[in-house]
Amino acid sequence: MSIRDEIREQNQKVMEERSSKEKLKHFWHYYKVHVCVGIVILAFIVYLILHYTVFRPLPYAFAGYALNTNYYVADNTDPVDAFMQDFATHEGINTEEYQVFFDVSNALNTSSTHDYNIAIDMKLSKAGEHGDMDVIIGTEEQIAMYEINGFYRPPLNEILPEELYEELDEKDLIYYYNPEEYGTDYPIGIYIGDAPRIQALELYPEDAEPVLGIVSLSPRTDMAVDFVEYIFEEP
Repeated sequence: MSIRDEIREQNQKVMEERSSKEKLKHFWHYYKVHVCVGIVILAFIVYLILHYTVFRPLPYAFAGYALNTNYYVADNTDPVDAFMQDFATHEGINTEEYQVFFDVSNALNTSSTHDYNIAIDMKLSKAGEHGDMDVIIGTEEQIAMYEINGFYRPPLNEILPEELYEELDEKDLIYYYNPEEYGTDYPIGIYIGDAPRIQALELYPEDAEPVLGIVSLSPRTDMAVDFVEYIFEEP
């Protein structure tokens, strides 16, 4: 018998004489790094499987953001949920396969440099630039501040059906960006304060003049147009 075999036999004999607790302690001493690495790898694999299967977020059928709404500090947003469910039904959207998203929880002060405002601005910018925003609703100033991000290129008159655009324009419901410089060739928003479904939802105070901008970076501008038509219908 070689020396190596004798050492192996001796170690095996020692291990057999140890208690289960001692054996476990010995195993942990020599193999704890391997065990920890294995657990981390396994956990990561499980996370990926769950993330892309069970917890995979549904793709957007519609995504909108409304700023400084009456629901910003409200505890009950059930009317907003019902509003979006009705829109989904109106459009024939299967909400088990797609999500209709309408965020009314953000307030933005266009003249503030507070950390909160910067965070909201970054959130909105990223959502629009990544195609995760179809419409944005706010004041004239709030809508205009995202023109530099390319949110409204091409402008509204190249997105809306000609008949709908002319109808809104005749009612003076078109918001033009910097008309002194661009004239009437650069419409970026629609005044929706008198839109029946917005009024029924009581999204804004009666004296507010909210403006809706269609984000042309979105891959769902057709759905955004449908949303405009929907809110101007009688409930």
